Parts: sequence; structure tokens; C-alpha cells
Amino acid sequence: MKKTALAAFLVAMTPVAAQADLLFTVGAKANSWTAEPSGELDEGVSADGENNGLGLDSNSGTNVTLFFEHPVPVVPNVRLRQTSLEMDGSGFLTADFNGIGYAEQVDSDLDLSHTDATLYWGLPLPVPYVDINLGLTARMFGGEAIVEGQTTGRREEVELDFTLPMGFVEAQVGTPFGIYAAAEINAIGYDGNSLTDTVLTLGYDLPVPVVDLGLEVGHRALSMKTNKDTTDIETDFDVSGIFYGASFAVGF
Repeated sequence: MKKTALAAFLVAMTPVAAQADLLFTVGAKANSWTAEPSGELDEGVSADGENNGLGLDSNSGTNVTLFFEHPVPVVPNVRLRQTSLEMDGSGFLTADFNGIGYAEQVDSDLDLSHTDATLYWGLPLPVPYVDINLGLTARMFGGEAIVEGQTTGRREEVELDFTLPMGFVEAQVGTPFGIYAAAEINAIGYDGNSLTDTVLTLGYDLPVPVVDLGLEVGHRALSMKTNKDTTDIETDFDVSGIFYGASFAVGF
């Protein structure tokens, strides 16, 4: 991660350790994500289509991240991220959802909120302004999908409550001018299931002494494909859009 002004001073005073992280670092990020859905929430059920679909609308979700990094070898760094994302909409559905047939106008709600717990290690690169992290993420979904007919009142609810282990890769490139770019991927594929979450970020560190305070903008794309053994319904679903937010970090 980006070093604070205090860290830079300590590095300058200790040349032998210039390539190591000298400080424990704690930080946080928060952003607002304009997420737009596409694909199928169940086989033959369009998520965003208003004709023979659920008509889900784009919505603003939030991401809050906390992380802790340290210079202790072997012991992983820790990052926790909470994503809150709920979408709703209306459409005319002429298909089965979770085995229940609809031929009417329906209201639908989709909650894709989840929590990530990531353990990661930084590669010891002798290259200034470049950081690469590798690790493992446990993604814990705690949402649901609901479809309710406006005429019949028939209501079907599917819990999206499961945990997936994912590989984690992050690369960040900084500049002497405070501008930095980062790319992050969490991904897994197994037994007909796949989940890929890609985050691209462009940021700027404000010229504030002692602490790192940055502004960020970027694009996040979440692609999910599951079978009935995992979520009770077959999904082939994407959510993507622009986000903007801020970051904060301090070393001690």
C-alpha cells in the first residue's frame, strides 16, 4: 500500500530497510457503486428485461473496506469488505422462477449483499511504486431473490446464502505525483459454478501530511454463474458499473 509521509521519513532514515514495510498500517475505503444488472437470474428469466423478465433496475450499492498490514514475514495481512447491494423492479414474466410458473406482471427484489474476508501476502518487489498482493478470499453471501405476482399474489423466495473460497490478486502502481492505478481480481470456478469480481481503480493521494488520504474512481464488474446445487436456481448473471469514493490509511 501507499506509504504515509511518516513512513517515507523512516525509510529515508533507515536505508538498510528501504525495501521493507516498516510500519503497521491500518486503513479504510468507502465508495458508492452504481450497479447495473444483466443476464438471467433463473434459466429463461431475464434479470433486466421488462418483457418476459424481472425488469430489475440499476441501483447504488456501497462498499466499505477495512485492512491491516504489517511487516511480519509469513503472517498474512487482513482485509474485510462489506458490499451492500439491493435491486428491485417490475416486469411481465411468462416463465418459471424456481419451478413456479408466472404469466403476469411481477415485482421482484434481489439482494446480492456479501462480506469478504481476505488473507494476503505482498510480494517483495525491489521496484519503487509497485505493489503486488496474492491471497485467498472467503466470500459470504447473505441475500435473497424474491418474485411476487401482482395479479395472483404468488410469491417465491430463494435464499442466496452461501460461502465461496476465491483466489485474490491485486496490483497497484503509483507515481511521485500522487496518482495511482490498481487492478484487483477475486475469482473461482468449479463444478459448473464460477464467480469473477474485477475492480479497476484510479486514485489520487491528497497532499496531506502524516496520513494517506485519497480520492478514487473506478469500475467494478461481478459475474456469477451457479447451478441448483449451490443456490437452488441456475444463474448466469452480471452486475457492473462505475464507483467513486475515498481511502484513508495511517502507519504506526
